[in-house]
Amino acid sequence: MTGSSALMAIGHILMCYTLFFSFHANKAFGYGATVVESNKSHAPPSCSGTTTGLRVVHKYGPCSPSGLKKTSAVASQILVQDKLRVRAMNSRLHNRRTIGLEGEGTTDTYLQNDLPGAGNFLVSVGFGTPLQSFNLALDTGSYVTWVQCEPCTESPCPQQQNASLYYPSFSSTYSNAPCSPWCNYTQTYMDESKSGGVFVLDTVSIGQDYQIPEFIFLCAVPDKETGDFGEADGILGLGLASSRDEFATYSLATQTANLFGRVFCHCLPSSSNSGYVYFGEKAREQCPFSGTYTRLLRNPASGANYYFVNLIAITLGQKKVEVPSGILSSPGTIIDSGTVITHLPSSVYLELSQEFDRLMSEFPPANPSDDGVLKACYNLVDQDNLAIPEMVLHFENLDVNLDQTAVTWKGNDDMSQVCFAFAAKENEGDVTIIGNHQQQKLNMLFNIPDQRLEVGPVMMNKRQ
Repeated sequence: MTGSSALMAIGHILMCYTLFFSFHANKAFGYGATVVESNKSHAPPSCSGTTTGLRVVHKYGPCSPSGLKKTSAVASQILVQDKLRVRAMNSRLHNRRTIGLEGEGTTDTYLQNDLPGAGNFLVSVGFGTPLQSFNLALDTGSYVTWVQCEPCTESPCPQQQNASLYYPSFSSTYSNAPCSPWCNYTQTYMDESKSGGVFVLDTVSIGQDYQIPEFIFLCAVPDKETGDFGEADGILGLGLASSRDEFATYSLATQTANLFGRVFCHCLPSSSNSGYVYFGEKAREQCPFSGTYTRLLRNPASGANYYFVNLIAITLGQKKVEVPSGILSSPGTIIDSGTVITHLPSSVYLELSQEFDRLMSEFPPANPSDDGVLKACYNLVDQDNLAIPEMVLHFENLDVNLDQTAVTWKGNDDMSQVCFAFAAKENEGDVTIIGNHQQQKLNMLFNIPDQRLEVGPVMMNKRQ
């Protein structure tokens, strides 16, 4: 390994190392609190790349290829979109029809802008020969990979004009998918956004080391009815596909089973850094087994595309709140990279938010988030060396210490609105969701064949 490669490897590792060094130790700073990063800190972001995996960046962070910034208006919009995604997820799980926000239509309200939540974390994936890279949204809640494209429907084919579109006719390794000529497909996502088009077959590149020939993905034709997915050029679907799904064999996990063994890990970054996704043996090396894991549960009645786990309790500071077991069976707890905020049973949320208020009572309160989802908010302007309560998620056989950035949500860059980053479910029968904000700086390895989610410390001496 060269000196520059070693530095890049260390840059990735340091982001997740601090959290997992304290795994299972549960040592509190003061009274169950950790010191939050000063709001006056301007440390440069770590945006180094990876050769054997995919670099993950937050769409609104300094590492984003789009250069977008997370303003108070953007933060508010993210929460509004996230609310729609959660509502749509539960609508699908319970076969409901109503997913609109208050005052809007009550049947099949389609979101025609950025895909909520799922569009916040981007990875760069290469398609075709010569290779063309696209920024795809990382989504463990769907299994179809797609990229916006411009298929050739005339002769001669037009010249490539839009760098954000995949042109099948310009790739020497492109061919029709096996389902041809019956490959037309419409994918409806959890927020009821759609991508429609035709399945094609081409070479897909994962990092610099993995080329997957004859990979089948959806060539999604831009159209008003398919929705506008913002800065994402498509979706990298890492979700499960059930045997009942018509195109189950087209999932990334299935198509790469011989290469990656249906194993992957990700470390989702905070907005100021970059994270990564690794597959197969590299996933096992970069996210090594720590000796403890929690089961990935099968819950076909609630949707087999999702990763279900058993959440049994949550600790905030020194207060531990049990999650009623009856709630878990209907329909359970989902780990999702596309949902932003964690949604809990109302009784659990009430106890935790009251404890958060008690621990933060010395600070002036702030208004709740505009959408009303986040209610326990405080003004922390000019509060240096602020102690944020520690938080632990207790899964079956596994305790997960959250990073301090995952406990709170900043509505403003000046910290005038810092909220407890958890919400109550709208209906008690809704699914409990662990969102991507709570997964920040965590190494999470999804071992599908063994049906377990492993969490462990990052090995400092492992090469990429």
